[in-house]
Amino acid sequence: MKNLIIGLLVVAAGAGVFFLLKKKKAGTEPVIEIKKDLIIGKWKTDAQPGNDSTFKDYQYEFSKEGNIVRSLNDSTIADSVFYTWDKESNLEWKKNAADTTSVLYKVVQLTADSLQLLSKDSSVIQFTRLK
Repeated sequence: MKNLIIGLLVVAAGAGVFFLLKKKKAGTEPVIEIKKDLIIGKWKTDAQPGNDSTFKDYQYEFSKEGNIVRSLNDSTIADSVFYTWDKESNLEWKKNAADTTSVLYKVVQLTADSLQLLSKDSSVIQFTRLK
């Protein structure tokens, strides 16, 4: 009888430790509070090894309406895209507002002077606000 009680206590303790550790792992990623209005304005990319080459040599102007006007450094307008925020405060870039396909970027950092995005292939794209 004593062995049965000891065995049940060991199983209960093991299950408790398992669920406690599982709960801690699920919550290990810190929640970043994003002030989404900080993205509005003109940005440039910083040249870094591993940057997505499609971002180099361009300036980006984010508007309140969800438009991004991309221009070359000599102010020649190249194109425009549309952006939205998803539930997890990630940026979705689309060709237009009605487009069902998008490219998702995780916002790693967004401050008054710095924007850092992480692409699906783990490339980090660093933006600096233009004055």
